[in-house]
Amino acid sequence: MQLPKFINRIIKEKNIIEKISLEENIDIIISDNRFGLRSKSATNIFITHQLNIMGPLLVTKLINVINRKIIKNFDHIWIPDFENGKLSGELSKNKMKCLNIGPLSRFEKYKNDDSKILYKYLAIISGPEPHRSLLEEEITSCFLQSNYQCAIINGKTKENKKLIENISIFSHLEIKDFTKLISSSELIICRSGYSSIMDLYYLQKKVMFIPTPGQTEQEYLAKYYKKKYSISFFKQGEIDLKKQNFNSIKKIPNPKKKLLKVAFEKVNL
Repeated sequence: MQLPKFINRIIKEKNIIEKISLEENIDIIISDNRFGLRSKSATNIFITHQLNIMGPLLVTKLINVINRKIIKNFDHIWIPDFENGKLSGELSKNKMKCLNIGPLSRFEKYKNDDSKILYKYLAIISGPEPHRSLLEEEITSCFLQSNYQCAIINGKTKENKKLIENISIFSHLEIKDFTKLISSSELIICRSGYSSIMDLYYLQKKVMFIPTPGQTEQEYLAKYYKKKYSISFFKQGEIDLKKQNFNSIKKIPNPKKKLLKVAFEKVNL
């Protein structure tokens, strides 16, 4: 990360938000991991699981010092996880005063409707280029060698559904169609990003991870879930469906009170 560019972006964001906050008389600002989204005239809440950033050892300590110093400018820090970092592991461990609000996902109200299983594997392709395209090529090759019906969501917004032998390929899907496709798939293959992990917690689908090369957080989470839940992961370029072990992220009993509701109750206006 280029530090001057990073700082300039924060300053620019903050100036814009200060103006909007005064003009609209805003009481609360909730920032989803955006350092500049806060105002002196409002109560500022920062949502993040990245309180202990993973990275190269030589720079990680400095990055975390800067990260925590900026975050301390907010009035409240909310972690989208349960207590003791059950989903995020070491990433959310810290000594700051924080509130756990539970995982956040568009699939929070998802209920498995016992749809007929149409696909053995569903691969959700994501990540920056060229890694996205390389993963799609590798997954396609693996699927073509299998004897199962498979599906791929490749994230390309301008493509329609197409069929290549035993593989149904979808572009970007709306949430309703996405949910339906997941329900009709037995096993999921995807990146090990934290947003995907929060989704999978609610979906309760068996999964295998392929971390994006060079993204230390995804690499850490893939190893964490292999140790905690025996969920397989493969490095990109080394995928072998014959040596996989799919498993789901075990559901944690819901607390008596909704964690997010409790967090809002503690915000002083």
